Amino acid sequence: MKLAAWNVGKTILISTGITAALKFSVNRNRPFADYPVDIPKAGAGGSPSFPSGHTSQAFATATALYLEYPKWYVAVPAFGWASAVGYSRMYLGVHYPSDVLAGALVGSGSALLNRQINRWIHKKPHHTEHVVHF
Repeated sequence: MKLAAWNVGKTILISTGITAALKFSVNRNRPFADYPVDIPKAGAGGSPSFPSGHTSQAFATATALYLEYPKWYVAVPAFGWASAVGYSRMYLGVHYPSDVLAGALVGSGSALLNRQINRWIHKKPHHTEHVVHF
């Protein structure tokens, strides 16, 4: 369980780093800034819009949890919660749908990247001999 928590934490760190790099590279305005008459500012948003950091972290957490515990009763609530986080960012007028989609991809991709990094680091040599148990 400690290893699972460590993997979720590493995934969130990877996701946060990628999200921050993209936010300041793309430097997209938030919807309430682009359309102040149509979209009232219902939530905070101090950094650029693309991609959604909340959505990225939510999907990073959900995907990492699912990779650690690949059961439907983990996946359904985890991804349901992550999707609700993404929807809330659009509902509050702080993100475009493409921001949320990119955040979901960055978050899920971060979990997959963390899993691949772990496989590279902990690569064990293959043994060609067969063990027979009696």
